Formats: sequence, structure tokens, C-alpha cells
Amino acid sequence: MRAADGQWQPIECVPADRTTETMFDVVRTCDDFETEGLKWNTWLGGQNARSDVQRDTAEHYRGTGSLRVDYEFVGQRDFEYIQLNSDIEIPKPGYGFGFWMKHDGTPFTVRLRCVDVSGETHQVDLLASAKPGWQFVAGLVDGHTTAWSGDGNKRQDYPCRPVGICIDRPRVGFQGKGSLWIDDVALLSPRKESHTLHVEVQPPRYGNLYAVGDEIALTVRGQGQHIRWTVADFWNRQLAAGQGPAKGAEARFHLDKAGYFACTLELLDDDRVIETEVFHLAALLDLWSEDLLGGKTSVRSDFAGVCSHFGQRAYPLPSMELMLHYGIDQFRDEIHWRVYEAQKAHYAMPDYAAAYLQRAAELKMRPLIIFDYNNPRYDGDGFPNSPEAIAGFAAYSADLARQTQGTVTMFEVWNEWIGGCGMSGRPGDHGPEAYGRLLKPTYEAVKKAVPNAMVVGIGGEYGPHCAENIVGSLGTAGTDAMDAWSIHPYRYPRGPEESDLIGEVTRIANRVSEAGGRGKAWITEIGWPTHRGPGGSDEAAQARYCVRTHVLLKSTGVVEKIFWYDFKDDGLNRFYNEHNFGLVHHQHFNCAPKPGIVALSVLIRMTAAAEFETLDHTGNTWSAVYRKSDGRQVMVAWADDEAASVTLSGQVEATFDMMGSSQPVSTSIELTGDPVYVVGKELKIQTNTRSSEKGQP
Repeated sequence: MRAADGQWQPIECVPADRTTETMFDVVRTCDDFETEGLKWNTWLGGQNARSDVQRDTAEHYRGTGSLRVDYEFVGQRDFEYIQLNSDIEIPKPGYGFGFWMKHDGTPFTVRLRCVDVSGETHQVDLLASAKPGWQFVAGLVDGHTTAWSGDGNKRQDYPCRPVGICIDRPRVGFQGKGSLWIDDVALLSPRKESHTLHVEVQPPRYGNLYAVGDEIALTVRGQGQHIRWTVADFWNRQLAAGQGPAKGAEARFHLDKAGYFACTLELLDDDRVIETEVFHLAALLDLWSEDLLGGKTSVRSDFAGVCSHFGQRAYPLPSMELMLHYGIDQFRDEIHWRVYEAQKAHYAMPDYAAAYLQRAAELKMRPLIIFDYNNPRYDGDGFPNSPEAIAGFAAYSADLARQTQGTVTMFEVWNEWIGGCGMSGRPGDHGPEAYGRLLKPTYEAVKKAVPNAMVVGIGGEYGPHCAENIVGSLGTAGTDAMDAWSIHPYRYPRGPEESDLIGEVTRIANRVSEAGGRGKAWITEIGWPTHRGPGGSDEAAQARYCVRTHVLLKSTGVVEKIFWYDFKDDGLNRFYNEHNFGLVHHQHFNCAPKPGIVALSVLIRMTAAAEFETLDHTGNTWSAVYRKSDGRQVMVAWADDEAASVTLSGQVEATFDMMGSSQPVSTSIELTGDPVYVVGKELKIQTNTRSSEKGQP
């Protein structure tokens, strides 16, 4: 993990997200609404919100007119969206599509719907902001799409014809009416980015993970006039700043407190910023705790883990040690059936799996391994439904459990069986009863091979029919075919409180218990992706939701473990959710931290070996209390919307912010959405007053 301190090493920094209007150039204006005669209409089908359009000369982004859209959402349970139509042709690949839009700040999702020459419909998400006022909304027509009808090849066969700007409600059941405006609709071309910044760091650290007191130096050069740099903490409070010539500037700063930090590097030419990159880094609380029985003991959590993709050869092995430095020693991964049994009834551990399991054993990590997916030697490479395929899957699972004894004690049977994850287009029955027929013999075979193995059933069920699907699986598997059961209660971009995470998980657990299901719930996937576009959260929201989700789920008493999805970004596409779930950045950027991994690490350190006691929700404030072995308490507290001023009773010994930095000791605390930690005895929120301003610790 540690290179020589005197060594300079090139480092890839994360490019800053550009504003939408700087990502494209206008190729052709399709409608600027400067002339009389409207070319647009609204579609009023069964899935559409009530809406009508007119040219408006009183409100416009530029010129003398815009398209005004008056709408009303009535709260339909299925689909409800505005659809605006006009006659535009997109002749060939490579174009973007965009327009200026003004609204009141309602967080609409905006999409472009096109039909290609085969009649296949394609729908692509456009970048849009929830901020009120005029904003540029745009996206690549060739971007990641959903598609249906036509020839079904999932490719845009040009020319394509837009059949709707679709403006979707922020949530199911949304009711509201108002107006929005659209101006300067255009075909666009992507603007090329400048990539001339070259950065070196001293001392280099894997994951950009440092200690309090470290001094970091960066040398920066690029093709421009000068470099400007600033270092700020999570709350954008500046720690250091400077500038220098573009041919070689140095940024040097100390980390005098724990937390997440960002060093923003700007390349300027003619006083105009032409390129921006960010060096993300972190300094952690002491990796050891003296509060645990037996003196100084490595801080680890039995409750918190992460998902990884070593089994897909997408994670570098050093990232496993990085997990450990953040206090995480449980990870969820997989070894595919089709690879482990590449020849029928002949089992062999693939080299890449052997390598990551060996490293896990060396680091004393605790993997949860999934038995998963199809095998071309059974049931036409589909879901294992036949007696032969079920027996084959059970035999693979048992042999894998036997071969990994001493390193792996936790196993999960499949991943999202009913949802069909990883099985797109594969044949077979993947209903709950079919899963139960697979689960029972698999459980029996694994327990016979390794009696002390923990076998987690259900395989991460999710969705509105989650509870009934679990009960359906138990109907064919029996209630004794698992030691615990797993669900994936995703809800992004909504927060855990507003989306009633506690209520949902508790209701599912009650249904499972009533049906005779054994064991507690394991949340083997939950997370908030930080991609740009619909469904994405910013990195600050991901961090605060991560802490709050762990605390809320711990409070239920029915959840035994959480595996956050996932540890590392899986790709570099900023507009694709699956590439942006990570708590750290992609290995191309040295697995540099996002704020979320620091926030989770602080939670683990603050609550290590502590027993959960109570959760209190009063007004808009939440406070959870843990008790350590020496009798002291740790309170985790936050406000879920407006800031709140609270007064604490009891003995307050220390307070820390969400990033682990010590704060002045006081019984009066300003709570925001970012949880704070209070250490002391007999702690309780005594009074609670909402503040008029958002606070910072």
C-alpha cells in the first residue's frame, strides 16, 4: 500500500463534470419559436399527463418566444408523463439533442423518445437539473437506451425520428400542476474535451488514502497559461490554495484533520478555465481503537460489508487491502457455475478466483460467495429447472463450499433469481416456486458437505412483490432450507427516510416470519449511484445516505448484515448508473475515495463492538444510540430535511462530524442531513427547534 515517501508518481485525477451546455455545440436549430405557427403538440394517451402547448412571447431564454407547456399530473399509479411531439429527423449516428427549459424546480426526469427505420422505439435519458429557472437539457441520441417494438435489435437504425420529449413525474402518485417553457430546440454535436493536464503526487498512496498530519505535494502541468488549485473539505471549506505557471505548478498542503478532501486543479488560458480535474483523497481516524476489550484491536464490523467484482476480474487485488484499511473485512462476490464446472461433473477453481480467495485468506477477510447463474451443459444454458440441472447446481455448490473451507463460510444461493439478473434472454422458469425447488436441494448438499456453512436463501429478492415472492419460494423449499434470507431494497435517488426503508424491510421480515422463514434478513445489495442523469445522486448525498441507511437498518432488529453495492465504480461512463455505484472511484483513478467510503469508515470506527440500543425520531430529527463495552454511549444524529438546533441532556465527552473530524464539545448542536457523532453517557435529545438556515458542523 505504501510507496517510498520521496517518490514522485504520475496519478490520474478525476475529470470534473462539465455543465451540460459546455458538452455540446449546436449543429442545427430545429425550432427557436421566433415565428408564429406552432409546430408542436402534446400526446394525450392513457399514460399521459394532461397538458397543452402555446407560443409564449412573455417568457423565453433568448429571442422573442418560447414553447409554454401547461400541465397537470393527477397521480396515476402506473405511468404518467408529458409527451411533446414535433417533426424532426436525426439523419445519422453521432448527434446530440437538446433545448433550454425553465421550470419551478420539480425534479422531473426528461427523456427523448425516437423511432428508427425499423419501427423500433428507443428512449434515452437527457441531462436535466432539479434547480428552478432556465437550464440546458441535452443528451446523446446514441446514449444508453431502452428499446421496444420494431425489429428488436436494440440498435438505432438511422434515420431516426423523435416522437416525443417525455417529461416524467418525480415519483409514482405525484400530483401537481404548473407550467414549463422550452426554447431553442437543436441537434448537437459532442464537444471534444481538453486532456492535457499531467499530475504527479508525492508521496503516492494506493487509494489516495493518507493519515492526519501528512503533507501532500502535487506537480501539475498542461497546455495553457497557468494552473489554479484549491483544497477543500467535504463541506467545501477551503484549506489551502495557490497558483503557478502551466508549464509546472506545485500544490503543497497538510492534512491537519480527518476527513475527505478534494484538491481541484484548474488549467486556465486567457483567464478562462479550459480543463478541470480533481485529486480526491482522505485521512482517516486512527485505524485502531482502545475502546474494545483486550486493548488495541483492529476495527472491523460484523454488520457492514461491501459488494465487489473480483469474480468478474474487474477489481484489482490491492483494492481488497484498501477495504481493510477502511475497516471493512466482509465482501460479497461470486464464482460462476459455468466456469467452475467447465466440463460436466468436473470441477476446477479458475485461477483468478483462486488468486482473490488466497488474498482474502492472507488478509483474514470474510467473503460471502454467491452460487450463481447458468451453465451451457444444463437446460439449454438457461435457468436450472430440470431435475438434472438442479442436481448439477447443487453438486457445484457443495463442491465449491468444500474447496473453500477455511476461507469462506458464507454463501448465497443465486442473485436476483426472479428479476433475472445476469440471465437476459435465457430460457426457463424463474418464478418463486421454481427458486424454491432449486434452494432446497442446494441447501441440503452444502450443509452435508460443510455443516457449519452459513447458507443465505432467496438470492436478493426486490420489488413491490418481494414478500409474496419469498413466501412463494418457501412454499416449495420448505422453511428449513436457509439460515438467513436476502433482499435488495434499492430506492435511489430517494432518501431512506422519505422512502420508508425501515417500514418496508420490517413488513417483509414480518411476512417471512409468519410464513415460518428462518433467520434474519441480509441486505446483500443496496446503494445510491452517483451517475449524471435520472436516478443519480451527488457524492455528498451518497455519503449521508450510506450512514443513515446503516443506522436505520440496524435499528430494525431484523437485519443481520448489509453489503453495500458496491465498493468501487465499475466503469468510466458518467451517464451509466452501473458504472457509478462505487464508494471509491474506478482503478483508473487509483481507487480514489468518494466521501461515502470515508463516511462509512467513520461509522464503523465509531460504533465498532458497540451494541445498538435505541432509535428516536422526533419531528425532523433522528438519533440512534449505541453502547460501548465500557458503558459509554455513541449517539448518531441527523435531520432529514431542514436543519434543526437541538439540546442534549447527559454527559457529552466528545463530538465528531460525519467525516471523523473532532468538533467543539457542547450540549447544543446544529443537525443537518449529515450525521454527527456524540460520545458520552445518558445521551438524549432534550429539545428540538428547526433552523431557518442549513447548518454545517
